Amino acid sequence: MSAETLLDIFVPPEGMVGQSAVLVAMTGTEDFLEDAVQRFTGLRPRQRAELGNVLVYLMLDGHSSSSRQAVFPPGRIPGLHEFQPRAVNPGSLLHAKVALLAFAPNRTGAPVHLRLAVLTANFTYTSARQQLELVWVVDLPLDGTARAEDRAEVAAAGAFVETLLARRFHRDEQSLPTNERKLTARLDALLAAASSVAPANRKPRFIHSLDRPLYDQIRERFRSAIDKPRNLLLCGSGFYEEPSAKARKPDVFGKLEDLGVFTANVRRVALVDPGEAGAVATWAKEGETEGWELVRPFDALDHNRRLHAKFVYAGYLRDGHVSNGWLYLGSGNLSRRGILTHGAMPEGNVETGVVFAVDERLDSEAIGRWLFWTDEAGTIDGDEWIVGQEGDAPDAQPILEAPPILSATLEPEPSRRLSLHWREDVTAGTRVSISWTGRDWFDVQRGDDVPLKNGENPAALSVRGESNRKWVVPVVDAAGRVGWQPPRFDTYADALAALLDFPIRPAEATDDGDGNDGDDGGGGGTKGAGKGAAPEQEKSYALHASAELVEQVAALQAALPESMLDDWLDHLDRMFRASFPEALIATWRTHRLDVFAHLREPELSSPHLTDKQRARYFEVLDGAARAWGLR
Repeated sequence: MSAETLLDIFVPPEGMVGQSAVLVAMTGTEDFLEDAVQRFTGLRPRQRAELGNVLVYLMLDGHSSSSRQAVFPPGRIPGLHEFQPRAVNPGSLLHAKVALLAFAPNRTGAPVHLRLAVLTANFTYTSARQQLELVWVVDLPLDGTARAEDRAEVAAAGAFVETLLARRFHRDEQSLPTNERKLTARLDALLAAASSVAPANRKPRFIHSLDRPLYDQIRERFRSAIDKPRNLLLCGSGFYEEPSAKARKPDVFGKLEDLGVFTANVRRVALVDPGEAGAVATWAKEGETEGWELVRPFDALDHNRRLHAKFVYAGYLRDGHVSNGWLYLGSGNLSRRGILTHGAMPEGNVETGVVFAVDERLDSEAIGRWLFWTDEAGTIDGDEWIVGQEGDAPDAQPILEAPPILSATLEPEPSRRLSLHWREDVTAGTRVSISWTGRDWFDVQRGDDVPLKNGENPAALSVRGESNRKWVVPVVDAAGRVGWQPPRFDTYADALAALLDFPIRPAEATDDGDGNDGDDGGGGGTKGAGKGAAPEQEKSYALHASAELVEQVAALQAALPESMLDDWLDHLDRMFRASFPEALIATWRTHRLDVFAHLREPELSSPHLTDKQRARYFEVLDGAARAWGLR
């Protein structure tokens, strides 16, 4: 798997856009996640920030490290929200690697297509470029044509995510009913869609170790599916067992021998990096490996990548080909922690994987490319073995401390205020300090709402706990936008150009550093209508601008297909909240030029609006008219 292969997971099917996604891994880095979100949405950071929608939800292992002292703050990767970890047993590691994604024909529509990816890789460029990894992907159209076995996988993965979130993370807006949650609205819709496809009485291939070790589930599936003995057991792992002073076969190797039914002359092959071998090194140095061949993994691209994929293949080997195989791949290393523990144990790992039939007959080239083994691989000399120290146990670091306030919602009625969403284990009466840009620190306690002054529109909230620890948490507005500020434009021409820039251009067609390049974008400009212009000039310009605005908006929305109308209404709402020049709006008020009243006319609106969309359209127009003081 290459970097492109890993990023391809996030590319929408043709004709669709990314609607929502949840990613689970041990680690994820900003550079890779930014590129993944950009592939998923087709939008650059600035464009996603202007949308204000949370599209991707992230759950990473909660242990702190030298490079990770907090979750990603709001806005660091626009469109992504990372959940705050709970204070679980520090000896337990979240090692699972899963992506569940939803796609739709437009950015505001309901999901019509789901995708599940089970990976051996973390969401990092180290995994993508420097390691040999595997990924298993299933695509699921929500039109009733999907196979029952695929539906079972997606439903099982959705249930895993739901349980993992409840056990290991603090869920923002937890106290609110599902239909009132704004920050996690898309996640709720994604998980509901995954749950809705569950077939009756179908055992999924997807497995996890929240409550039960992976080994038990792999063995159960291998033994129930493999009807005739196989003569090949091929295993790969990023790590096998913690270093041991005693030279003996690692316990997991004995477990692997018992996974399936094998012939008397079975070949057992383990792909091992001699520098990362742990307990295997002390065993192998003795020279007697008890029926196992220990060989280096093969990199078909000759990039000297280290094996990080975890898999077990049981099949039939003949004449350099393998066939009739069954395969486990997943996050769980072939170690005690990886496949013999579970998340409910104090020192257990949470892992994920999938077990499925490999019906294809693989030749030597395919074996090397997909299973990293070539029959010509030489054995490893005794002096090459190093007792490696890398493993799949957590470092001796505490779990990240979650803020006492997880997020806030901007409530417009009956008066503008912030509603604070507290961590559920924070006791009543607990006092913390908050602030935001333009407002100094002040104390609040659980149960308080925070009144907002005129003009205050915080995009993020700074939180300071009793220990003086500080966090930054998201603020969600009434429309569900996170960390959002109305766009600011210097001129009417700029504002009109942004309004007419729909559909939003994809990432490939724009750049965050692009300027206007002298294009006024609005066929009118502001020349002659600036400060000091005569009243008649102002009135004339205002009449021209209002007519132009009505004409061009009406022309654009009349030409839009039905599939784009929900996105268009969302775009209108954002753009009419933008900073159109106040002098122009004041002139419209003075001369009672209500552009929004004209846009309500049937001949100037889209002919394809449903009753629900028309009500939303009128709501947007009336809200903008009131905000601008035109009514």
